[in-house]
Amino acid sequence: MAEQWNSIFQKRATELDGDEWTLELDDSIVPGQNQQDWNQYIRNAFAEFSCSLCSRWWPSKQVKVVFHFSLDPALHRGTVKVKCFKQKCRECFDAEMEEPCFSSENIDVMVEKLMEKIRIRCYGAEPPESNRNLFFDDEIKGPHESDHCEACLRGFCQENDQIF
Repeated sequence: MAEQWNSIFQKRATELDGDEWTLELDDSIVPGQNQQDWNQYIRNAFAEFSCSLCSRWWPSKQVKVVFHFSLDPALHRGTVKVKCFKQKCRECFDAEMEEPCFSSENIDVMVEKLMEKIRIRCYGAEPPESNRNLFFDDEIKGPHESDHCEACLRGFCQENDQIF
C-alpha cells in the first residue's frame, strides 16, 4: 500500500515549487493532535476491505484518511504523514482491524486534494475551482457500522464530515 501512495504522491509533488516532499504512512497519527507547524487535512474516502480470518470482503464509503503535513522552507523539504483508519469484519468474533484497499484513482484524487491544501497552507496559493470527486460504488447500501470502524471506536468518525 505504501508503494502505491508514494508513487502517486511523488508524481504530483513535482508541482510544489521545487521543494522536496516525502510521504509516509504513519499509524500513530491522531486527528486534532498535529504538532506545532504541522497542518491537518481529513477526508472520507471509498475503499474495500478483506477479512484476514474468513476472506469476506466489503466496501465502505466512510473510510477516514488523515493527513498531517509540514514544510521547512529553509531546507526546502516537506513531509506528509498519512493515517488510513481500518475496519473489522462484522462476521468474525475475533476479527482484526483490516487495512483499507483504495483504487489508484481514489488515491490520485485524495493526493490531488492534498496538494491543493499544501499549496494553500504552505505556499499561500488561492483555492482552486476543482470539482473532481472520489469514485465509489453507488450500489453500497446500509448504515455505517460504527462498532467495526476504528475511527468511530476512537471517537474520530462523524460519518459525513470533511475537514479542510
